[in-house]
Amino acid sequence: MSAPGEEVLTPSGPMFQRINQNDAWVYSAFFDTYKDKNLIRVFGMQPHALQNSVFCHLGFKHENYTMEGKRTLLLDTHGYRLRVVSYECELADDRRPDYVSITWNTSDSPTNSLGVLYPSSLKRNFTVCYAILYNFTNYKQIIQSVEFDRILGAEHFFVYNMSISNTTDALLRHYQRRGLLTVMQWPLPISEIHYQGQVLAINDCVYRNKGVSKYVAIHDTDEIIIPNNHDNWGDLIDQVNKDYDQQKQSPQSHEKLGTYIVESTFFQDRPNASVWSAIKQNYSISDQVERLFENYSLTVFTDLVRLQNAFVGGRQKSIVRPEMVLFPDVHTTITHRPSATDVTVRQSLALVHHQRKYSSSSPTDIVETTSLRFKDKMLPLVNETYSMFFT
Repeated sequence: MSAPGEEVLTPSGPMFQRINQNDAWVYSAFFDTYKDKNLIRVFGMQPHALQNSVFCHLGFKHENYTMEGKRTLLLDTHGYRLRVVSYECELADDRRPDYVSITWNTSDSPTNSLGVLYPSSLKRNFTVCYAILYNFTNYKQIIQSVEFDRILGAEHFFVYNMSISNTTDALLRHYQRRGLLTVMQWPLPISEIHYQGQVLAINDCVYRNKGVSKYVAIHDTDEIIIPNNHDNWGDLIDQVNKDYDQQKQSPQSHEKLGTYIVESTFFQDRPNASVWSAIKQNYSISDQVERLFENYSLTVFTDLVRLQNAFVGGRQKSIVRPEMVLFPDVHTTITHRPSATDVTVRQSLALVHHQRKYSSSSPTDIVETTSLRFKDKMLPLVNETYSMFFT
């Protein structure tokens, strides 16, 4: 996702806070209710082998108290020394702490203090949680992703900034001013965790949107979840819910769905000249529009030759309902809340278009033009963004 020639910027700020000794760090804290118990859930990372007792120091306006907490290490099969962790502090009464600190002993002076985030009222239907931006310079890819997702129903976006180029930083600030995007700074303090702590960022993002957004789509900036027949994600989910109810022979079965898994494949080549000529004619693509595709690097409209096979066991992406998932993950949900489950969206309904080269040895003789249904809605948004951004 990086390109030569432009310096990348590393964010600063005390976003990660250390837990006394050891390479253990906390990032965010949320009020949560799990199995009818209220608790404060703190997300962070720690060495896999660390088994110290956990103590929660809960702070209120006029008092504070300390209690023993618990830890849950999130599932991780990559073998790194550090793992993503959830520290859980069960509340004994109806009081709501303002902040929380984690230590290993009751007598330790806390070296961290996190404000507790509480769910707010529902503001939007769809929010997108992107992967961590690391050595990221491809700002055009962000524009393509944001504007296409807006067509599909996305109303807000979260990005986690570890290191980005000046131009990318300016673009993110542009989207922030428009109220479309939230940037979370991600100055990772230690590298011995899988993929820059992406699972931690995803859990943070989903919990920040609990009660705020009805659905959260989790994908990278080079991926787009595209319906094959529907005009937006809302209509797509309605169809999946209807099909699920029919399958279960119950009109309310879909209310248990917490995760909608969408199969993925790689769109990695352009059609040959004769095929592209026919596509241009069928979709009324003028030479001028084709030049816009090129100038704006809109690969979603040009790289239409994809792999034959789709992935649903390692590369799929998901749309989740925040209140139904306990621990979301990069590709699907690690753990649902009690009684919740997932469903795999039929490939005939939607597919994740992953716009990058994957394998030159894999068969890539399928030309899929689904994305071109959206070009007339997409181009005005892209034109507007480039016009505003570069003015």
